[in-house]
Amino acid sequence: MIMFLPFLTAAIAIWFGLRGSRAGTIVMWAVTFVIYLAWLKYHITDQLAISL
Repeated sequence: MIMFLPFLTAAIAIWFGLRGSRAGTIVMWAVTFVIYLAWLKYHITDQLAISL
């Protein structure tokens, strides 16, 4: 479910954009960007479990 969150917030941002709400669009894109940054930080700092 958490991996679907950035796609949901981006879809909401697009919906706001289609409705003409500039402020809502910018806020939702910012929320999406923050989610992507948190997601990337988690995956960059996580231990890679590879069994050789």
